[in-house]
This record gives sequence, structure tokens and C-alpha cells, in this order.
Amino acid sequence: MSRLHLFSVVLLFVAFLPQKYEGCEHCYTTKEINDGVSQARKLLLVAPSLKKNVTSLSDKITFLDVHMTLALTEVRSSIPKLLGQAYALNGDTDDVAYFAAHASVPGKPYNEYFGIVSTIDVYGHNIRHGQMSASSVMVANLGDGSKETYNSIRVGWMVSPELYGDSYAHFYTHWNGDGYGRKGCYNMECPGFQLEQGSKVAPGAIITKAPTTGGSHHTITVKLFKERSSKNWWVYYGMDNDTPTAVGYYPGNLFAGLAEKASDIAFGGESRARRSLPTPPMGSGFLPSPSAASMSNLQFVDQDGQSIPISSDLPVIAEKPKCYYVSPIVGAKFFFGGPAGCF
Repeated sequence: MSRLHLFSVVLLFVAFLPQKYEGCEHCYTTKEINDGVSQARKLLLVAPSLKKNVTSLSDKITFLDVHMTLALTEVRSSIPKLLGQAYALNGDTDDVAYFAAHASVPGKPYNEYFGIVSTIDVYGHNIRHGQMSASSVMVANLGDGSKETYNSIRVGWMVSPELYGDSYAHFYTHWNGDGYGRKGCYNMECPGFQLEQGSKVAPGAIITKAPTTGGSHHTITVKLFKERSSKNWWVYYGMDNDTPTAVGYYPGNLFAGLAEKASDIAFGGESRARRSLPTPPMGSGFLPSPSAASMSNLQFVDQDGQSIPISSDLPVIAEKPKCYYVSPIVGAKFFFGGPAGCF
């Protein structure tokens, strides 16, 4: 299997193996996992210690996710590196990227999404050039499985001295139209995002100048959804208790698959740094707990524009769960994050 094929297949399928934050009620050995290929009716909960072994397997692993939906793919030792590059906001191979996020259920019939809503805690971090911390929601379409047909849109907040020239928290958007090739950019750095006339905020705007790791913080509510008639993807934004209003939209003709629907969604945090630098905090700088950053008011958006609360837990993306992780979704809310300097 080629690296390009692995890049597209792995990004939003294999990485969504369900995990437990504390302990594991049903941990399986390698033999039991392989036996599951024929049984195809076991719920596989992969503990962090087991996941290290799973990512080195070349065998095909069949697992049943939390919604009893079957997904089949190949797991190889190169997956962590490819996944990190794919999920990283800049995709720089000189960077080390770690993430902690909940993601969509892979495979049919759970492969049609038309938007997502979330209220996200915002924290400033006094970090250096070459470090980045972000929290966001994402919609994506895998296309035909080739790298070039992968589409995605991200919306959230980010601290990136490299991108913004300061260490403040900024509202950001990002789009990708060809597998992180030439089509796509942050905010309005290239033709793409259409700013709504009269919008109170634009992508790239500063949210807060306060570098905090706990206590007082702002929240932003973001809504990203596809308008059925125009096929445009709209971005709504509200700060603290403000009702979200239209910021602008990404025209549907920028994309292939996303012009029709998203096949996958994800929401959570990312910590990234040059290999010579320590990783920065994610979220508030705490692992999942009441002191950690949260995403709440989680909702799907259906094809008619109606919002539906996310009432059940979803699979997890987390390459370094001892450093950065997410709590289960309870009451349309979860905690996420981790400390600086973990790696």
C-alpha cells in the first residue's frame, strides 16, 4: 500500500479506535484482536499500553466502534507519523504534533455530516516562535481515497507566534481542497473565504491577549455548516455569551466531496512544536479534569440546518494519551488538554 493511500485512509478511520482515559474494562491481546477479524462482533476498547502494539501490526484489524459500526483497514508502523502530519494544522514534517480529539464514527451509515456546533474554552499561552497550540472543530471528506481528493475545513482558536507574530489567542479558519497540496490556507491568506458584510470579526482576529493556564478565560461558540441550496460552508462565531452570527462562508465550488457533505468530523486540541523545542500546553494546560479546557454545547447539524445535541460518546484520536487526552462526552460536553513540555 502506498504512503499516499495510507495518508488518506488512516487520517479519519484507523485513528478513531475508542480508548478509555483511565484503565480499560476490556483489553485484548494481539491474538484476540486477530480472532476478532472472523468474529467481527466485539467492541474493542484499546488501552494506551495496547495501542503501542496495535500500531505496529501489519495484520488487518476489524473492530466494532461504540455505535456497532464495522470499519476495516490496515494498521502499519508508519501510521503515527502519517497521522501526525495529516492532522497537524501546518503539516510541517520538521514539527512534532500531538492531538487529543473526539471524532466521527467511521463507515456507513454514519458517514454523512452537514455541520457541527461547539462552545470552546479559550486560553492564552506565552509560547515561542516554532510552537503552536490550537483547539478547533473540523469537517472533512475523504473523497475517493486518494490524497488529492481529501477536503477539510477547521474553525476554532489558535496561539501561533509563527503565523500571527504574537502569542495571543486568535480566532482562525483553515481550508484544504486537495489533500494539503496547493489548494487551501489559513484565514484569508489566499482566495477562498468570503467575509460576510458587516461581520464583527474576521478570521485571524485576536480573541484575548491574556496568557493564562487556568482560572479566568473566554469562550467562543462556533458553528460550521453547509447551506443546502448553495452548497456553501458557513462559519458563525460568538464570544462568551453572545449569540453566534455569520462571519462568512467557504464557497462550495472550492471543494469536491465537501460540496455535497462531510464524511467525517473531529473536535479537540493540538499541540505542535519544532523538534528542538518543548511542546506547548494544550487547552488550559491540564489533562482532562474540571480544571481542564472543555468543549460544550456539542451539536451535529443535519442537511436541513437543524442542530442536534451530541448525546453519546464518540471515538478518540490521541497519540500520546499520557500527555494529551480527552474525557468521555457526557451531556454534550468533554474536557481535553495536557501540560507543556511533555515531549
